[in-house]
Amino acid sequence: MPLYEFEHAIRLTVTQRQALASAITDYHALTFNAPRFIVNCRFVDVSQGPLSNTFVGGQPSQINRLFVSLRSGTGRTPAQLQGLSDKLESIWDEVVGKGPREQRLRGIYIKGTLDAAKEGGFHLPMPGHFEQWVKDNTEEFKKLAAAGDPDFIQLVKEIRTRPVFQK
Repeated sequence: MPLYEFEHAIRLTVTQRQALASAITDYHALTFNAPRFIVNCRFVDVSQGPLSNTFVGGQPSQINRLFVSLRSGTGRTPAQLQGLSDKLESIWDEVVGKGPREQRLRGIYIKGTLDAAKEGGFHLPMPGHFEQWVKDNTEEFKKLAAAGDPDFIQLVKEIRTRPVFQK
């Protein structure tokens, strides 16, 4: 939670997927004061097979697009959502490039459809409440990190380096 799901009709290299996921994770975490471990990115190659059956305007079309699923009822304004879509497009352009039509990110669809979320065994708060949630659960996060859980190792490191999460 949130889920950034790319349907790409062009081949993306491992390096490109990593760069897109890292940039989106950083942007989302810093913009919404959320821990990085809750940001999910998924890449679905729709260049071949049954997933390639995409039609736009009634015509077959191979396009790259991004579906973003966010928490519903968060009070994000249309301007904030438009800003998010503009940033996502610029991240794609920086990583993949502004080439011909086939290379461009042709659609970005932001859905506020997730009413509840649980990750790593913790119910996640609504956006805008992560700072307190992190503070309330820091001791448990440290125990999970000490037990070797990579998500919580990352989160504990993040708590130490991001002032918004420090007590």
